[in-house]
Amino acid sequence: MNRPATPHGDLRGLDLALIALPVAALPHVWHQPPWITALVVLAIATRAWLLATGRAAPSLAVMSVLAVIAGGLTLAQFGTVFGQEAGTALLLVMIAFKLLETRNRRDIVIALFLGYFVVVTTYFFDQSILIAAYSLLATGLLTAALIQVHAGRFIPRRHLARQAGAMLLHALPFMLILFFVFPRIEGPLWGDPQREESARTGLSGELNPGDIASLLQDESTALRVEFDDDVPPLRAQYWRALVMTDFDGRRWSADENRSVIDLPVADDDDRVVHYTATLEPTRARYLPVLDYPSALPEDADLRANYQVLRDRRITSRIQYSAAADLVSAPGAGEAALDPQERGRALHLPTSAAPRARAEVALWRATHGDDDRAIIQEALRRFASEPYRYTLQPPRLQDDTTDRFLFETQAGYCEHYASAFAVLMRAAGIPARVVTGYQGGAWQTRGEYLRLRNADAHAWNEVWLDGEGWVRVDPTAAIAPERIEQGLAGLASDTGEEIPGFLRRGEGLSWLQRARFGLEDWGDFVRFRWESWVLAFDPERQRELFARLGLDAQDWRSVLIALGVGFGGLALLAFAWVWLRRPRLRRSPADRLLQRLSRRIARHDRGLARQPHEPVDAWTRRVRQARPDLAEPLAAFAGVYNHQRFAPLSPDQRSDDLDRLRSLLQQVPRGKPPTTKPQAGRA
Repeated sequence: MNRPATPHGDLRGLDLALIALPVAALPHVWHQPPWITALVVLAIATRAWLLATGRAAPSLAVMSVLAVIAGGLTLAQFGTVFGQEAGTALLLVMIAFKLLETRNRRDIVIALFLGYFVVVTTYFFDQSILIAAYSLLATGLLTAALIQVHAGRFIPRRHLARQAGAMLLHALPFMLILFFVFPRIEGPLWGDPQREESARTGLSGELNPGDIASLLQDESTALRVEFDDDVPPLRAQYWRALVMTDFDGRRWSADENRSVIDLPVADDDDRVVHYTATLEPTRARYLPVLDYPSALPEDADLRANYQVLRDRRITSRIQYSAAADLVSAPGAGEAALDPQERGRALHLPTSAAPRARAEVALWRATHGDDDRAIIQEALRRFASEPYRYTLQPPRLQDDTTDRFLFETQAGYCEHYASAFAVLMRAAGIPARVVTGYQGGAWQTRGEYLRLRNADAHAWNEVWLDGEGWVRVDPTAAIAPERIEQGLAGLASDTGEEIPGFLRRGEGLSWLQRARFGLEDWGDFVRFRWESWVLAFDPERQRELFARLGLDAQDWRSVLIALGVGFGGLALLAFAWVWLRRPRLRRSPADRLLQRLSRRIARHDRGLARQPHEPVDAWTRRVRQARPDLAEPLAAFAGVYNHQRFAPLSPDQRSDDLDRLRSLLQQVPRGKPPTTKPQAGRA
């Protein structure tokens, strides 16, 4: 119910504000302490009761005491009144108290403008497309409330909705121009919403037995990839993230402090795969790239171990373009490995894996200097003996390598990769562990590859003189279906409980198929939102400006882009108004009448026909001034009236139009004849 005025001031629109502001604040319920939510609800309910009963708002003294108490609670809760969470909590408290003390229209306007800030702070915690749609709803309600507050009368709700929607629609082009042109800052404008000490998502810089297996239940997306041309086969989709050389007997560690090297040049462009990846925040510096990288984004470097590192941590979703040569391995063609690097790639703790060392000594005695035979011997051991690839590996104690190789003989990809590297080093073959992603799910809707954190994988690289670092994946020996089909290949072979997202084979009920179909649609929409909107970072903006011949880092280019954008918008608005202007649709007879009027008025503007003037009255007025035109004008008026008002057939109308054209031609274009006065008699 609208209340235009009360003894306590003009409160028109307060009832709508009491709806719009809670809607704007609702997404914060999941990110704020319960007492903040309870305080806001209590304040709004109290203000609604005061409005309904016509009672006065609390006094300034009461509100001051409440403000001090709320500020103290906020400080005690967060330890500060600044920052994302504490600042948002304080903003919500301010809005609640501003509504509670509202006495006039000015107070309502202040509360509503604070509501717009609340909508913006929602993106501190969630930037999904659902939040974007919800924020449009909240903004529309706030705008409708402002319209009602400033109106001098009550406006029906449907009219308010139409006006608010029109205002948002008109603001959309301005929003798009500012989105693409306004200088962007690396990372979120408000900083990383996650604490740096929190666990990183996905892969870690260290690898312990069971680390990757623990990611199997994590079906959240790690990255999505779109290929420019043909998609490489699944067995070639190794997404390299971290390279681990240092080993302490149990844990492998990644080394980021390697020298930067130049990208290799592919010998054959036909085998180069170009792609664009959208990576979720990892709070790390590595970029997963398809083996082997041949082109990288500008802000990333290729290290000597072929690990790709970015200049800064990835604290927000990014999009990058790269290319890969599927054939050229690191160091291919080099005769020998650098001695220092060779020593690191052969290092084993003195007490590590004694049983494995003894067995490898027998292999070396049998095969001599044939390193490839040693590699095949290790793979043959995994394939022939009762090893099993399990999604739920047992915990390993003591010497993890010997315990795995000779006792449990059950593990996930990291168990086999770690044990294989130890076997190779024991045989004198430089080896290291590589972690990243392998496989993924191809999304036919949208045609992109979706890699989950569950698709994390570990494999090996061994050094062979003249061939460089050669990829060897022990998983292919024990569970080839994992490499050929991705995680889905394990769903029917292990006999173990598997994550629900892998159960997409035959025999699904219609309800399960519908569920997976909705999930695919949802992922497709999220991907487009993330790749087109959230991943529009400074690099993408620079690429856009470069296509236009501008420099995104030059303020003059920014001003030019803004001027062109807003100028083009003004021209479109003018064209829209011009095209929608009301036009007088004239019949053919009216157009001939207008031509006749222009012809007569060419030499005497006073003889032009006025819009309100009937044809008969106009022709009589002209005949008095131009007697020479009396006959054709009288005939023209008669035929015009006949053509306009008589019930005629199409043929008769056509004949009348021909007659009007003929009469029009009888009116001369030149000056009217002058009449000489007769001389009087003397």
